Amino acid sequence: MASAAPLLKNDALPAATVAAGVGLELGVLHEGYAPDAKLASTGDQRVSLVPSVAEQLIKDGYGVIVERGAGVYSGFADSAYEEKGCRIASRAEVIQKCQVFFSIEPPVKDFAQLKGKTLISWVGRLQDKGKDIVAKANASQIRLIDVTAVPRITIAQKLDVLSSQAKVAGHRAVVEATHAFGRFHSAEMTAAGKYPPSQTFVLGCGVAGLAAIGTSKALGSVVRAWDVRDVSDQVHSMGAKWVSVDFKEDGAGAGGYAKESSDAFKKFQQETFKRALAEVDIAISTAAIPGRKSPLLITKEAVEGMKPGSVIIDLAAVGGGNCELTRLNESFVTPNGVTIIGYADMPARMANQASAMYAQNMANLLKHIHGKGKAAAFLPNLQEALDAGEQGDIVSRSIVCCQKGQLVQMPPPPQPTPPKPKTAAPGKDKKAAAQADPLRAAAFGSLALTVGVCCMLGLGEGVKTSLLTTFLLAGAAGYQAVWGVAHALHTPLMSVTNAISGMTAIGGLLLMNRSSGKFDYGLALIAVLVSSVNIIGGFVVSQRMLNLFKKAGEKDYSHFMLFPAVVFLVVVVSHAELLGAVSTVSALLCVSAIGALAAMSSANAGCKFGMLGVFGALVASMVDMTGEHFLVAITLMTVGGAFGAVLGMKVS
Repeated sequence: MASAAPLLKNDALPAATVAAGVGLELGVLHEGYAPDAKLASTGDQRVSLVPSVAEQLIKDGYGVIVERGAGVYSGFADSAYEEKGCRIASRAEVIQKCQVFFSIEPPVKDFAQLKGKTLISWVGRLQDKGKDIVAKANASQIRLIDVTAVPRITIAQKLDVLSSQAKVAGHRAVVEATHAFGRFHSAEMTAAGKYPPSQTFVLGCGVAGLAAIGTSKALGSVVRAWDVRDVSDQVHSMGAKWVSVDFKEDGAGAGGYAKESSDAFKKFQQETFKRALAEVDIAISTAAIPGRKSPLLITKEAVEGMKPGSVIIDLAAVGGGNCELTRLNESFVTPNGVTIIGYADMPARMANQASAMYAQNMANLLKHIHGKGKAAAFLPNLQEALDAGEQGDIVSRSIVCCQKGQLVQMPPPPQPTPPKPKTAAPGKDKKAAAQADPLRAAAFGSLALTVGVCCMLGLGEGVKTSLLTTFLLAGAAGYQAVWGVAHALHTPLMSVTNAISGMTAIGGLLLMNRSSGKFDYGLALIAVLVSSVNIIGGFVVSQRMLNLFKKAGEKDYSHFMLFPAVVFLVVVVSHAELLGAVSTVSALLCVSAIGALAAMSSANAGCKFGMLGVFGALVASMVDMTGEHFLVAITLMTVGGAFGAVLGMKVS
């Protein structure tokens, strides 16, 4: 009788078994990436499970066996896995010992060895390539789970690898664009010159698009964005400008994605983009529709109209690209100097971060399915959801592509909840109605005015009328003028008020004429000299700062506001009785200068108002001076003004 014992020691390989105390063995496969690979598309730098997440799963009763070197290109050494309780083994040992496998890229070459086991991978079952993978897995009787098929519903957000990897891709797109652009993103004013901020246009405001907007804004770029859906509120909340296509069409589609647009809309859309692209430095396109070709947003003609040195990052390159000239996995420069980048592996170019987010999605997926039963309940719960049909968990039914040699039909994606129509709250309606009542508004205004008048009259008791007038003008008019100044113009405001404060020169001029001693006269000379430095230097700095806000090609004709200076000269020389009026008008112009700084459109004119007001007050004060004092004053003001101008030009 022949012996059943093996002829050689260890000739009989043991079947896949679960280690003691382990509910389910998970295998983490190497993605096959090699830096010296001949094909750029070979493998992936990411790893499907990172040490910190593996530790979480081990606590839930899973055993984790990692293929040797699987995390090296993501920055995770084998020793890091072992420290968290994982085991390191060869690929053959991992496949032999485990029941469930993680691999971002489906290991098609190993399908024959995975018969009867479960593979969790990035399949893309709606794409042609994914359909082919599903067919091969089904032929090998593998239970294939597609992580990209997670439905876009609230309970499944934590499992959504498309969103987590898209966020990484959006961030990386800005990094790639910055490298190719080769210039500053933020506005810079340096000793080596003044440089404007970059202009970025983001097409598609999904997860990747919003990530690109956030990163671009953080770097200081001026960002504009568009999406087929009206998400202008989100775009504005991130500090970007919304580009609208004046063509009415609803772009919301099933499952929370955008739907494909009509041909008429596309044509109008491309014309709008062509105009916008001619103005920007960087374009990042992210528009993709699952299972369909990427929409064409940037035509060849639009690229030809872009500035030399511009950059296009096409994150939809896998689906054919949003740009007509995109080449998959290539970066090239067009004849007119536009760099077009169509890399399909943006997340893998940030392998450590992308792997960490992907691994957490995988942990959330396992926890969603196994529930309170931990590791031992994963496979039974998954099968139970499939057997329950429409009553089963929609996440489980959506992600399983095939099992036991049979294809599993994917349920239709759930329809997004329609937004509730905006209705005003009852309390707000009543308040609006009350505000609209003209009688009530008039009565309230009259009461407020009466109280204000009484308060001002009370201030006048025992106070000279001239002092009261000065106080009210300074307190009321001045307060209102300063309150309305835009935040961005606070610094020019400070320099303008600094220049106007040089009105102390008027005191010096008056004292020169009336001084009776050398000490008084010396103080007057110092006042005129120092005040002249303050006046000219302050206005020079103000004008320089306002020039920083000017756009390229913008013309400024605010210097025409200085023409009334001629009128002041004529009046003070020929109509001495109007000197008081000149002083009053000059004071009004100084207050108007501050008020004009409330908006960028009038800021330059406001600066000229200040110059005109100071000039009018000075000439009105100098008209009565004697010839000797006049020459001394002119000399001091010339020297002080020249020194102030030099200092104003040197200030950085």
